[in-house]
Amino acid sequence: MKKLFRLIVLVLLLGGWTVAALSLHVIRDDKRIVVIPKQRLDYHDTYVDTSKWTLDDVGKHPAVVMRLIETGKTDVLAHVDPKSSGDALATDLQSVIQSVPTTQPQVVNR
Repeated sequence: MKKLFRLIVLVLLLGGWTVAALSLHVIRDDKRIVVIPKQRLDYHDTYVDTSKWTLDDVGKHPAVVMRLIETGKTDVLAHVDPKSSGDALATDLQSVIQSVPTTQPQVVNR
């Protein structure tokens, strides 16, 4: 009976940690760590280190960048585009996301 109780507690703890990991973005830059909720439960981009990001990386992680814009935490990505700040940074990040093609180019074999 004691082993069964321990097993149930372990399963509940692991399940809770899994749901927490699926529902949060943990974003790290040079100075701090920011935790923001995801739009939906997903295992992509649970932990993101943005300390060495460039504008090209912004286009590779549109869900993370859009959540940062929606939650007003764009200052985490200030090092990506140092000439912009505040609303201008959010606008620049959105334009980078929109300029990235959503599909891969089709390769034609001849």
